[in-house]
Amino acid sequence: MGTYVNRKKYVKQEYLPSKLVIRLQECVFSNDKYQQYTTKNNFLQCLAIMYYHQVKQGAGLSNYVLLGRNYWKTIYGGNYHERVISPLLNEHKIIQSHVFGSRNIPDKSGSRSAHKREVSIGYRINPDLLDDQYVSIPYIEKGRVLTGLERMLFHDEEFITTGIPNIDLRVTIDQSKASKWVDSNAELICDEFVKTGYIESVPDGLKVLCNELVEYKSNWTYRKKYRSIGAAKVYAEARNKELFYFNKSFYIADIKEFMKQRIESLRYHYKHQINQIHSQSIVEKQNPKTLRLYSALTNFPSKILQFININNRTVVQLDLRTSQFLIFANLLNVYLKYGERFLLSKFKQGKNQTYIKKLVAILKKYKSKLPKVGVDIKDSTSGQYSLSDVTKFIRDVFYDDFYGVIQHELGLKERLLAKTVLFKLLFKKTNRPDELLNRLRLRYPVVIDIIADFKQNDTENKMQKKSKGSDDELESNFSVFLQCIEAEIYVDNILKTLRDADIPCFSRHDSVVVASGYEERSEEIAKQVFKDFGFKYNDKKEDKFWEAVDVDELESSNYMQWLIDENEFEQDFDIDDSHGEAPDTESENNYDMDEQQIETMERLMEIGFQDEYYDYVDIQFLEDLIDLPFLNDSQRNLLYDDINNLNYGMSFLQEETNAFLRKLVSKDEGILGIPY
Repeated sequence: MGTYVNRKKYVKQEYLPSKLVIRLQECVFSNDKYQQYTTKNNFLQCLAIMYYHQVKQGAGLSNYVLLGRNYWKTIYGGNYHERVISPLLNEHKIIQSHVFGSRNIPDKSGSRSAHKREVSIGYRINPDLLDDQYVSIPYIEKGRVLTGLERMLFHDEEFITTGIPNIDLRVTIDQSKASKWVDSNAELICDEFVKTGYIESVPDGLKVLCNELVEYKSNWTYRKKYRSIGAAKVYAEARNKELFYFNKSFYIADIKEFMKQRIESLRYHYKHQINQIHSQSIVEKQNPKTLRLYSALTNFPSKILQFININNRTVVQLDLRTSQFLIFANLLNVYLKYGERFLLSKFKQGKNQTYIKKLVAILKKYKSKLPKVGVDIKDSTSGQYSLSDVTKFIRDVFYDDFYGVIQHELGLKERLLAKTVLFKLLFKKTNRPDELLNRLRLRYPVVIDIIADFKQNDTENKMQKKSKGSDDELESNFSVFLQCIEAEIYVDNILKTLRDADIPCFSRHDSVVVASGYEERSEEIAKQVFKDFGFKYNDKKEDKFWEAVDVDELESSNYMQWLIDENEFEQDFDIDDSHGEAPDTESENNYDMDEQQIETMERLMEIGFQDEYYDYVDIQFLEDLIDLPFLNDSQRNLLYDDINNLNYGMSFLQEETNAFLRKLVSKDEGILGIPY
């Protein structure tokens, strides 16, 4: 049997192209000019962040990444350019920059000044340093050190070392065979990811994040803006581009140029991953936010898992079907069948105890609307005649193709759109009304209200945090709750039990990959763990899991999506083609506001004057403000910038936004003619 022991703290390092590492060592780490270890680590961290966006996020090997000053200031402070960017850019030629045009900045009167302009700057690692050989370069570990990934994901937090034994996993990959397969199939893989027809099945009013491939003076970058599908179609057509869906994201681009760049990026990214598995030891770390494990294997591209061996055996993946919804349905069902005491007794992680208590409090609020009994997980006919939408939800998840049910119920043209709707329900951090989610509410009104209350309680906790002096923010994303529950099941129970039983395996979030020959024993263990929790186990054993359609390849999954800081780059066209300039407030002060907009203004007035509004507003509220009819485009753009920044993890609002909110609160000025 394996021994459950705490391993030593893992080595902080980055795995980067060899030419880049050699240049960095020669110019920085061996340079007496840089005496402080923090300076050297900052350079390495900065390069790792740029490399991640260029390669792993699919921006492109030679493309520039728009990481604006607000982002760098958050990491390195106000003198970031002098301390970090300038030496890498000007002295050592390790990175390059390019100015992607400029924009007029509104002055205090709201008009655009011809004399005040702001440029948008993109950065990239010098393409000459991006060779196809890779090596590790460690950070200088004195004091507290954050890797590039830790900085992007967690800001001031580090990965947690886990005590799960790794039983000396011998993970190997046929590097030559895998690389040849990637060369032969990169174009086919990218073709599979493109879904042009999907756009026609999406409602025109749905607002999505669009990634526009932009060329400026023969250089390329991606510009991100929120648009309605209808506005994005018009915008793309006017510029001889196409709006399409590629691997869980929306793009506006010349599709030929886009595919050319993406195929190149995919080849490079996959080969980098292959090389890392081939040459590096596997170290498992735990995400402090979601409690999930992270290693070179957990995010390894699914398409090429077929070439990995564990202890000289091929691998098989044991997966859950609609896992996040299966977990939530199980939580509801266990509460209905066995009560809160039983449910709480099953989870040991303190974070999960807090989450479960909060869920129980919300369920008690809906006691009169909940069914009296749960569903018998051993009887597929149990609850089939119930009129409760909660029972209907549990049964749809337990005994049917949940995505297929939603596709049929909402009258959607594609199953993929059903999955998009459900993931919006999970990952959307706000309760802002949404056309598709409103249609989903018709089938599961109580279930949707429970989820909305969970999110709303988190928002209230965040707003009260400052006054109470509490450091516990209770992450506001409902999906984080489910991921923490999922991690305790998979990491603390299934993975640990498998390792204790000397079964070669590793975790991939909501699945476990085991060496062939151990499938039956592994499945028995997984089922027993679910049984101990009182949970229903829905598995889908996939010997050829790499042929699955719904996989993440170039982009991270939705809950870990960090967005580019758009404040450094705005185009000279409207965010949404339906938004025009606001009327002249001196001659027109009768704005037709609906109940939602009036409620938004009333809430802002309750918040009142604040020096910093970060602790009083959230993404939903900023989105609601955008819909106010008296705002002009520059004001809407300002709010869109901070929505992106908050999605990206920023812990402050732009000063311009704070000033604008104070201006809205100021009744006496009468500058907006708002009918309070």
